[in-house]
Amino acid sequence: MRTVLYFRFTDAASARDGWTQVLPLSKAPTYVTGPWFLGRGRKPIEGFPVADSSHTSFRPEVSTAGYAICAVLGMALAGYYGDHSDPLSSLTAYGLGFMIGGFGGWFLGALSGTRLLRPRLARHAALLAQGEILMIVGCKSSEKDKVKTLLYGKGGVGIEEHGDFLPHLRWI
Repeated sequence: MRTVLYFRFTDAASARDGWTQVLPLSKAPTYVTGPWFLGRGRKPIEGFPVADSSHTSFRPEVSTAGYAICAVLGMALAGYYGDHSDPLSSLTAYGLGFMIGGFGGWFLGALSGTRLLRPRLARHAALLAQGEILMIVGCKSSEKDKVKTLLYGKGGVGIEEHGDFLPHLRWI
């Protein structure tokens, strides 16, 4: 499983120094992804990679839940309204209900999950002083202490961490 870590840096120089220390770890067994950066009020910072909404909101979790819920709902509606005169038409109705319901739920879940911000991250991003930067780093859960120690030594202050939900399903 993968863990996403959030750090606060007091200035751009220390954030850039932390960035240069984390980049070599992307080829190491820690499998570090990122880092991504945000400024005050979740604004992008010039010269730094910008964080995706999947790092700052509940978009992946809500889209996966929406897919599962609406796929089951689509199959229930196909069972109620579908044509069950022969096995092939019944199978087609259930399959289409699953697919259309699932993808519709995934889309609606992604739209609504983007609006649900991670509470501690949103609070810290709103309270950043002028010049402070937030860094977001992803790594293997077993290696998160190594990454934390490295970034604490470069001036980073840990804000939050969370286990990434279904980390290998990024194609969804």
